[in-house]
Amino acid sequence: MPFVVSHGRKIYYERQGQGPALLFCHGAGSNAATWWQQLPRFARAFSCITMDLRCFGRSLAPLEEFEFSLFVDDALAVLDAEGVGRAAVIGQSLGGMVGVRLALQHADRLWAFVACDTSLTVDHPALLEAMARRVTRVQALTVEQRSLGRWFIEQHPERAALYAQINHFNPSAHAFDSEAWGAAVTGLMAPRNLLPLEALAGIACPTLFVVGSEDPLVPVEAMQAFAQQVQGSTLHVVEGAGHSAYFEKPEEFNENVLAFLKRHCPA
Repeated sequence: MPFVVSHGRKIYYERQGQGPALLFCHGAGSNAATWWQQLPRFARAFSCITMDLRCFGRSLAPLEEFEFSLFVDDALAVLDAEGVGRAAVIGQSLGGMVGVRLALQHADRLWAFVACDTSLTVDHPALLEAMARRVTRVQALTVEQRSLGRWFIEQHPERAALYAQINHFNPSAHAFDSEAWGAAVTGLMAPRNLLPLEALAGIACPTLFVVGSEDPLVPVEAMQAFAQQVQGSTLHVVEGAGHSAYFEKPEEFNENVLAFLKRHCPA
């Protein structure tokens, strides 16, 4: 199994396909395995790197290290280990929060950014309100209910169950104290981590925003505000999808993201 050591921890990653590099960064309810519906399609034209972020899946680390600075350094360590100078980052939820920091702090390493159902930790009223609602309801909901649209759970119960099983391989499901884990996830949107909306204007690479129309955590209006800040960016709304559009409607997600990447990929 491929690992790279970053800040004393073994970070797990995989690579498949040939072509310009893509780095897939998962959300807080997933790990690298969650991209199974994307990899067969994307690997036909791109070199696809998936990773377990620190504290997820096979990248074991104590919860005290659940920090954006470490997530960013881990992603760079994976790219460096594979000799990748520049990659397009595809980040969902937490992965998008990592991706925006890569785009702003390490612009020379990105040739494109796809931000999927992610708050980007931007200080936006609608996002903060949605997070506040989530905190009051989260303990009563399963990971599927938090992340997937109602129609998907009802119409595709077997894939919703798979989504949950992928999450259950994370330490949050079997090793971390549930209250400590909840505090760590909630802390992602703590004031010390929030970015002003205007900071997004600093994203220089081609950018695509993707959001489910029924996402309970990232309102469409917030994504629209993000897109307005990033010059030349585009927004795609996946109708009926919840917080995991890439998993719920993979065909639509894949088609739109691949078209975007092929328009902007380096020669």
